[in-house]
Amino acid sequence: MSKQELVFDDDLFVFETVMRVRHAEADAGQHMTVESLTALLSEARLRFLYAKGVKEINADHQGLIIDKLQLDIVSRIRVREELLFEVGVEPIYDNGGNIILKVTRMHTGEIVAKARQHFRGYDFNLNKVTKLDNTIKEALYPHLFRL
Repeated sequence: MSKQELVFDDDLFVFETVMRVRHAEADAGQHMTVESLTALLSEARLRFLYAKGVKEINADHQGLIIDKLQLDIVSRIRVREELLFEVGVEPIYDNGGNIILKVTRMHTGEIVAKARQHFRGYDFNLNKVTKLDNTIKEALYPHLFRL
């Protein structure tokens, strides 16, 4: 598999949240598992969406789904470390876009992981991909709506 490095413009990060690694998220060597890191990335994304006023599923049973995840683990993460999750959105299009995440150690600022989550609009009643409505576009990427 070819390795495509994740490079992000720091200006795109607009949200931060902190989480501590719990014992239940570690393997026998006291390092965070990939599955646990993926779960924390999802939690950071959901906190970001909540802060932007985007519901997981709206009254019309429409919401966002993640259909691709690109993850680059730069350094092993130990139990009890506090991690800073920075979240942003790359330019979006009608059917979706990319949420980007950068994870750093709180005490040193060292980058431990980067991720890109590709999202799409989805209608859970019809079980199909839909276009993003302007409310979601404006919440996630307000640059499109400023003149």
